[in-house]
Amino acid sequence: MQAYKAQLRRHLADHGWEVVEVVEGDDWWVDEYWRLESRQNLWGWAVILTFLVDPMWDAPRKKGQGVWAVAASETTPADRLSAEGGLTDLCMVKGRFDEKLRAFVAALDAHRNAREHATRADRPG
Repeated sequence: MQAYKAQLRRHLADHGWEVVEVVEGDDWWVDEYWRLESRQNLWGWAVILTFLVDPMWDAPRKKGQGVWAVAASETTPADRLSAEGGLTDLCMVKGRFDEKLRAFVAALDAHRNAREHATRADRPG
């Protein structure tokens, strides 16, 4: 899991995102949360990444084990369903991780860009 997290951090940084906080989850369904902030356009805008634990995991779990997806949302989700219904997600199941990672970060970038355009449109001109 650490290798995936390092790869995720690098790719996010390459796209103008900084991990500014990591918080351990205290529910069975979340391993940890990352708070990202944009360091590119829309400076400081935050997104929360939630590292989701596989709902079928039925053994004792160490930190980082059983994580099957990363979900992105604008706020810290209150429950698993709201986490899964966020902005986008990244499946951590093996196979084509590089492609999935690129698509995940592209979706975050697109959401940031759409948010920036909406913010500009709201300004009196």
